[in-house]
Amino acid sequence: MRGTAFVLLLVLALTTNFHVECAKNRGQQVDCSGFKKLPPGEERMCYLLYAPICGSDGHTYGNDCVFCSEVVKTDHKLKFVHFGEC
Repeated sequence: MRGTAFVLLLVLALTTNFHVECAKNRGQQVDCSGFKKLPPGEERMCYLLYAPICGSDGHTYGNDCVFCSEVVKTDHKLKFVHFGEC
């Protein structure tokens, strides 16, 4: 039981450290160049990871996929403000 608890705590510590390192190394912009406009009536499938992005419209987008989808829908009028909630 103690061994299992130790391993779980170690995994949690390493996961937290990895996440913090990724957040520190992220650039200060979001690259939406790979997102193309979809035909009318089609919706983009985005992953469910929550990594909030604040847009120039004051709306918090759940992650870069959701944000970039909206950027393309607005013909690049929507701009990146900062990572995190608005």
